[in-house]
Amino acid sequence: MLGGWHDGEVRLAEDLQRSLTAGMLVLGDRNLPSTRLWRALTSGGADLCFRAKTNRRLPVLQSLPDGSWLSQIQAEDDKKASREPVAVRVIRYRLDDPGRPGEDQYVLLTSVLDPVLAPAADLAALYPQRWECENVLDEIKTHQRGARTVVLASKTPTGVRQEIYAHLLVHHALRALVAEAANSSPEPVDCDRLSFTTALRAARRTVTILPGSFSPDHLHTAWQHFRTEVTERLLPPRRLRSQARVVNARCRTTRPRPAATATGPSPPDPHTTPSRSNRHK
Repeated sequence: MLGGWHDGEVRLAEDLQRSLTAGMLVLGDRNLPSTRLWRALTSGGADLCFRAKTNRRLPVLQSLPDGSWLSQIQAEDDKKASREPVAVRVIRYRLDDPGRPGEDQYVLLTSVLDPVLAPAADLAALYPQRWECENVLDEIKTHQRGARTVVLASKTPTGVRQEIYAHLLVHHALRALVAEAANSSPEPVDCDRLSFTTALRAARRTVTILPGSFSPDHLHTAWQHFRTEVTERLLPPRRLRSQARVVNARCRTTRPRPAATATGPSPPDPHTTPSRSNRHK
C-alpha cells in the first residue's frame, strides 16, 4: 500500500481490504490489532493472525483443547456506538530463546475460532514467517534496484508511484517464476532455498540473449534455462535466528549547556569589584 508521509501503517493497512478474499490468512504485528481494522480486513472472508501485547486484557470466555481460548476485543468507540465486540481466539505461548531474555512470551489473536482448522502450535510456528517481508524489502531495494545513491529517479509524486509499482511488479513476476521452478522440480524444493539474486541474474540474461523475442519457442527455451540455473544453485537450509530488540540512542540536535548554566547562575569572579548593592549586603 502506498500513501503520503502523513499516513500511518494502521491507516494504510485498511487498504488491504480490497485485495483480501476467502481462504487467505494475514499475519500482522502487535501494533495492528484494532476492532476497526479487524472488521475491515475480515469483511471479505479472509482470516487474521495478529500478535498482541502481552499485557492486553483478554478475558477467557471458553477454554479450548489446544490451550487457546475464545475472547473478545472492543474499543471505546464500539461501546459508545453500541457495536458488538469482535470475537477472537487467543494463543499464548513461550519460546526458549537465549538471544532475547525476558521477551519469550507471545500472544496471538486469530479470527480462526476452530482449533481443529488451525491448531495453536501450527499458528505459533507460522507466525515467524511474517518476517519474510523484511527479505522482500532487501531484495527490492538492494538487489533489484541496484546500489545507487538515488533511491528513485522520479521527481514528481506520479513518477514515484510509477517507479514503485514497476519495482513491485518485477519482483512479483520473479517470485512467481521462482515458485513455479520449485513446484516443477523433479525433487521437492523449498522456495526459501532458491536464491533471489540467482533468479534476478538469470532473468536478466534471458532478456539480453533474446532481446525482443517473445515467440513460444524462445520463451520455452528461456524458461528451461531459468529453471535449471535457479534449482541447481540452492541456498543452505534456513536456520532459526533471533536478535535482541534494542533502541537506538537519539541523535542530539543541540549542544548541551555548560554545567554552570545548567544548574544555576555562575559564581561571582573573586577578582572583580563587587557592585554597590553587594557591598551593603
